[in-house]
Amino acid sequence: MKDETEAPTRGRGRPRDEEKDVAIAEATWRILAEKGYEGLTFEGVAELAGCSRSTLYRRFAHKAELVEAILGQTSRRIEPKIDETMSPREILLAHARALCVYMAGPRGPAMLMMSVSAEHHADLSAAIARHGTNEQAFYLRELERARPGTSEQVRDFAFNTLIGNIIFHVACCAPH
Repeated sequence: MKDETEAPTRGRGRPRDEEKDVAIAEATWRILAEKGYEGLTFEGVAELAGCSRSTLYRRFAHKAELVEAILGQTSRRIEPKIDETMSPREILLAHARALCVYMAGPRGPAMLMMSVSAEHHADLSAAIARHGTNEQAFYLRELERARPGTSEQVRDFAFNTLIGNIIFHVACCAPH
């Protein structure tokens, strides 16, 4: 039986470089915003991120997998810290601010460009859908935590209203 106090063993190879993951994500967002999904290449990401293409291929099999990964990584990086003393209003505002941060900079235009490209690329469409399902589940759990006992219909309305308003602001009001 394994001793519970033992440190976990590390997998083969070098540990993942967190800074490199961030650089890869930021490079990917920038290319998506400027050139869209069609202009996204591992070569372009590697050049902007300061890594090799083999670094990318070790992490991602194809560009849809890269996109799905950066969507999730970015979400987790900007996720607000919620504690039990926060009111439902404070929790909702914290999540709204996090979503605004998510859509700031090149990410907002990149999301819009990807939504257009998804109509023509089934792999991208599936990656975005998987990410959206995961994010919606996360936010619906957060809304339930903020307002226990609220009906699913009310939570869905709150979620879609919040997301819709922020996306509208990015699409129509933010400087491009």
